[in-house]
Amino acid sequence: MNGLGRTVHSRENRRQAMVKPVAAFEGLGKPENLADEIASQLRDRILKETLSPGQRLPTEQALGAQFGVSRNVIREAIARLKLTGLVETRHGVGTFVKEHIENRPFEIEQEDLLDFKQLLDVYRLRVEVESGAAALAATHRTSAQMDAIRLALRQSEQHPEDWEADAKCAVDFHLAVIQAANNPYFVRIMGHLDSVIRDAVRTLRFRCIGTSRIEEIDQEHERIADAIERQDANAARQAMREHLENGINGYRNLFGN
Repeated sequence: MNGLGRTVHSRENRRQAMVKPVAAFEGLGKPENLADEIASQLRDRILKETLSPGQRLPTEQALGAQFGVSRNVIREAIARLKLTGLVETRHGVGTFVKEHIENRPFEIEQEDLLDFKQLLDVYRLRVEVESGAAALAATHRTSAQMDAIRLALRQSEQHPEDWEADAKCAVDFHLAVIQAANNPYFVRIMGHLDSVIRDAVRTLRFRCIGTSRIEEIDQEHERIADAIERQDANAARQAMREHLENGINGYRNLFGN
């Protein structure tokens, strides 16, 4: 085969790889948001490399037929995947799985939290982020930010019998500490973790009703706030770390791990 023939043959192999058949997707049932569910199924296949790096996705029309939805719904789902850096659209050619998805923007999906190990990994990240933020808050907080931390503690004390309100106040306390670090990147990371934290705190607060753990949590929050107020960075870091690691142990007990 001459040089031109080899080139044409190589291009044809790449073209076939990009358009290789895609197995049927799962039915949608009746999800609250069709675009989110479709994006979730596509995301799962991309991360598991059932849809390979560089592979072209089926057309909007083909995906619409598989899922039984309009092309507008498919466009919304694709737009979500583009925002998270999983796919790219090439004008006039189609939508492709990105070659290097490991470089995609940071995200935590709810699906990541269905597995206990992944849930613990997320909370270990939280330990490192929030203990560092507490240390920074001790050295960089303003008087107004200290007042906000104390206010969050007082509001928690006002709802001793309301576990849902108490859970919200607990999250507000942690976010007040993050704000007091005066570093916008800590705030952005916690923005990604916000819904995760709120769901987790609600679950643990509900399971801890009537136990000594509620009082222990309040005491741990007080120790964190005291360390920040007296501007003891090491004590603030350690107090936050111990508090969150106690939370991880609570999850282990909750899930029997």
